[in-house]
Amino acid sequence: MTVAQLFLLALELRPLRAPRDVRWPLVLVGHALVLLGTARVLGVIVTEPGVAVIAYIVGFSILVVHEFWMRQLSDTVLPPQPGTDARYWEGVLLVVVIVAIAGSIAASFTAREGILVPADTLGRSAAVVVGVSSVIVLATLAAPGPPPAAVEFLSTTTATILQHAIVIVLALNALVLAVLLIEPGLFLWVLGGYLTVLCLGVGLEYLEVGHAHRRTRESPPPMPDDAPVTVMVAAAFEGEVLPETLRHNLETLADLPFVVVPATKSTDDTVDVARQFEADYPDRVRVVEGTTGSKAGDLNRAWEVVETPYVLILDADEFVDTEFVARGLARLRERPDVGVVQGRKAAANPDDSRLSRFVSIERQHSTWVDHPFVDDVFDAGHFAGSAAIFRREVPPSVDGWTEGVLTEDIELTIRLYLRTDWEVVYDSQMVVWESTPETVWDLVRQRVRWSRGWAQVTRLHGAAIWRSWRDLGWRRTLGLAWVLFIPVSSPFVTIFPILFLLWFVGFAPPLPLVLAIALALFLLPARSIAYGYAAFRDPIVSRTATPTRIVEAVVYANLWILFGWIVQLHSLYLQAAGAPAVWNVTSKVVTKTESTSASGTDYEDRGGDERERDPT
Repeated sequence: MTVAQLFLLALELRPLRAPRDVRWPLVLVGHALVLLGTARVLGVIVTEPGVAVIAYIVGFSILVVHEFWMRQLSDTVLPPQPGTDARYWEGVLLVVVIVAIAGSIAASFTAREGILVPADTLGRSAAVVVGVSSVIVLATLAAPGPPPAAVEFLSTTTATILQHAIVIVLALNALVLAVLLIEPGLFLWVLGGYLTVLCLGVGLEYLEVGHAHRRTRESPPPMPDDAPVTVMVAAAFEGEVLPETLRHNLETLADLPFVVVPATKSTDDTVDVARQFEADYPDRVRVVEGTTGSKAGDLNRAWEVVETPYVLILDADEFVDTEFVARGLARLRERPDVGVVQGRKAAANPDDSRLSRFVSIERQHSTWVDHPFVDDVFDAGHFAGSAAIFRREVPPSVDGWTEGVLTEDIELTIRLYLRTDWEVVYDSQMVVWESTPETVWDLVRQRVRWSRGWAQVTRLHGAAIWRSWRDLGWRRTLGLAWVLFIPVSSPFVTIFPILFLLWFVGFAPPLPLVLAIALALFLLPARSIAYGYAAFRDPIVSRTATPTRIVEAVVYANLWILFGWIVQLHSLYLQAAGAPAVWNVTSKVVTKTESTSASGTDYEDRGGDERERDPT
């Protein structure tokens, strides 16, 4: 009856702002689960009675959350923002859903044959909670006026992110439980597949460390006297940052022409600063105002004025040296098939604060250990948004950057691999210095955009990569597939709780002690070893391996696992809900090239429609 009520409530909702692939999959999954529960009650399928409880409540929860978001995406309602009634009601809805799914899992273990009433007091209490929750969530959809003041805390950014993550984790674990209750024989297969993928990922981490250990630094080639390179600098809301970095780069890369692309939507003096540099350096600096509202569109527009064979793309908070350009040009001239040489990004202020050290250790692993391994072993290097030298003809070969995606860099990379013969290579000895996010929430917003953007690219091009394996080759196909899988892998790795619970209650035989110890010794220290090696053996960002710093590195390495999972789950929830893909401001602590620090913003995280904000 409750599902029928929800279906009737949803009949009139056809929000145009919701993409088609958001409007139908969750409805299909939700109703399929409800039908599964009905089939169990009617005896069409023979399995544990608890399957009906789980299937009903998870399917119902999916339909409820989908219904809520379709209402928010209708033409008359904006997505829920902090401090609004809609955000409060989303918090209430998600908390009740979390309680209901947890209750259904508890009730499912003692549900009796013939009726869905659990056999013990705890199970019956859980069943009552589930039933009451169904009534509350239907009432919540009506959003009857301002919510009680007591639920305001549910609309905070922290609470919202955790709600999104917990809902996905509980729903996925409940679904796995339902499947295993229907077919218990699948448990060992699911566990085996889970451990196989987990061991594969961890094994690659160990291989990456070994690969980094074997690499040697090559002497830099000389800088050509007539380097045919244009330096393109994209900037928005960076009037405070741009003078320092642009002045440094103009002095360091003497005689190279610059194209500065200030976004006209900047509310500070970014455009004025760029125009002043154009006046001060009339023979070297040309300003092309970015009027498209996105970095991708602005780069496409600025590309039309480039006259040199090569282009170095920088963000406004980055600065380089001549070695970067010399190494990049040498790679391009050695290999005519290479269209993009991606350099390494290193933190300019790695020890300014605990947050800087937390961010820097991940960036060191990503740019010095992980990315070179993917490029060298799998031949799957990718453009990382800036700090790269392009051949002039490369972006036009695939009609330039795509507007409307959150990570236009990886999306361009995939199209280059699928449609052209251009190679994208990585050189970890080409170093550009960048700033780190100023606060934890700036870091969260940045990583949410990255995670959602990679999810977009996976949806757009994931299947095409597998279809093109003959042209790409098996190494590159596997490499690109793995690169796209990692940013959306959290749902898979977070099914561990239900597997452990089933093992704990005796659902399946325990692992042999020797195997369990071997797996623990193999899996548990991997992240600490990989990040620790990156932190203390990095030839660019040097650190002394004191006991305090070693402990800090181990803590940060494992915190990144939890942080990454939560951000990914939150991002995937937003993608599934159809939340608008909006670029946000990422305030950064920018270390000046000679002295103190200043605050700035990351242009990559600005864009889209300024009238909307990310639901985070």
